[in-house]
Amino acid sequence: MGGDEIHDSLVTVHDSLVHPSPLIIWAGLAVLDARAPAQRNYGVCVVSNRIVDVGSHSELQKRHPDAIVVGDAALCLLPGLVNAHDHGRALSGVALGVADDMLEIWLMALGALPAIDPALLAQLEGVTLLRNGVTATAHSHNPSTWERLPDECAPTLDGYRTAGIRVAFHPPYVDQNPLIYADHPEFLAGLSDEVRATAQAAMQLPALSPRDYFALCTDLYNRYHDGANHTIHIQISPAGGVWCSDALILAACDWATTHATRVQMHLLETRYQAHYARRRWAKSFVQHLDEIGALGPWLTLAHMVWLDDGDIEILRSRSVAIAHNPSSNLRLRSGIAPLPDLLAAGIEVGVGLDGYALDDDQDYLRELRLAWTLANRPGAASPTIAAADILHLGTAGGAAVTFGGDSRMGRLEVGALADLALLDWRGIEGIWMSPLASPLDVLLRRANRTHVRHVMVNGEWVVRDGRATRIDEAALLVEVQSELHHASRQGQHGLEAARILAPHVRRFYTGWDAAE
Repeated sequence: MGGDEIHDSLVTVHDSLVHPSPLIIWAGLAVLDARAPAQRNYGVCVVSNRIVDVGSHSELQKRHPDAIVVGDAALCLLPGLVNAHDHGRALSGVALGVADDMLEIWLMALGALPAIDPALLAQLEGVTLLRNGVTATAHSHNPSTWERLPDECAPTLDGYRTAGIRVAFHPPYVDQNPLIYADHPEFLAGLSDEVRATAQAAMQLPALSPRDYFALCTDLYNRYHDGANHTIHIQISPAGGVWCSDALILAACDWATTHATRVQMHLLETRYQAHYARRRWAKSFVQHLDEIGALGPWLTLAHMVWLDDGDIEILRSRSVAIAHNPSSNLRLRSGIAPLPDLLAAGIEVGVGLDGYALDDDQDYLRELRLAWTLANRPGAASPTIAAADILHLGTAGGAAVTFGGDSRMGRLEVGALADLALLDWRGIEGIWMSPLASPLDVLLRRANRTHVRHVMVNGEWVVRDGRATRIDEAALLVEVQSELHHASRQGQHGLEAARILAPHVRRFYTGWDAAE
């Protein structure tokens, strides 16, 4: 059956989008595991939320004669993609007045985004990712204010659940350096009285106490964490090495290991974060975290652009995972992470959009293409990173980084959770593809979000013919636009504060460059 006929079959045969009876899903090109050969006319058999069999189209029909069959030779079958690091903002910062800049300046303006109902934002983010073929996402929450963090968590989780996407949710916390990384008295002393008052306001730490933060995480864990089917994971996030004390980071690691979950933390996103570590401890951030006992298999570090010599071996030896964010690293002027070196060391890596894709559209397939392109560096001696290696980062690698290695996601194999995407293979391959061409090369070089046709999460069709099944997207957009229209002007005030402070923060870090 063709792309339109798969939709017709699902509508006419099933009142429900979940399949308690066997369902065979096949495609002309099937990638069941990124690091295994692609198969022709191949598929899976799904019962409820699990894959119970894999094989050729004809073999599956013989083994499951009573199964309903959907698919087409013009489609491509993939494991569901996993967005290993994001913030779930759903809205374009650029369109709301937050221009791209270096991270340390951009973050000031980010706090000026208007406060929108977090459930609506999570629904919009969830639907957007699902239509990009993403079936699971990591969400590092950006509260509209620190005071509202406890009140925003449950609606955000409920919004993702309504959309039908899996989420690893980790509310953040900071207890130091909210504006600049060090030398606060010297920075303030060089400002005029008016600017100093603005800077001091930006240096306020969360009113939420560490005790209350950990209590919040525990409450969310007890209410939402699903360690069996991984629909929702509650994790913990000391927001970043520069913004968190050693005591906070270690307490977060203890909490995660006690609750058998994960820590996700930003680290070494910019050169100034690397400078901070050398200024404070005369060693790399990774070395310092290793010495205090913060590194281990429970930890995922986002970005990791500015690594020192020897850091990668430490990370490998401690089984630390990495969330790689190529678009965000470029847009926020952070740099290019050493992905080939991480892969060569055998470190588990996933790819995350960070809410900041190059085209501002959360196109995950294009994000994988960017990661692939940047990973193949100049020079005859540089290693060649294969398309299969990058697709692994977006599937099984991303699942391990985000949910842990036992999550049974990212591969279409017997016993795995039924998360998958069907893409328009004819549209991807174009007018003709040589038999000598690698299907994965063609897929990764050409596919984008417009090719995603149907998406299944946990055995349920959540996207059919490119449209969400659980949410009226047009009505959702009207609601979000209405909230934006009526948002208070506090965002404009925040943008003005960021504009005032930006030249002083830039000059501060320019001095760090000169001192190196």
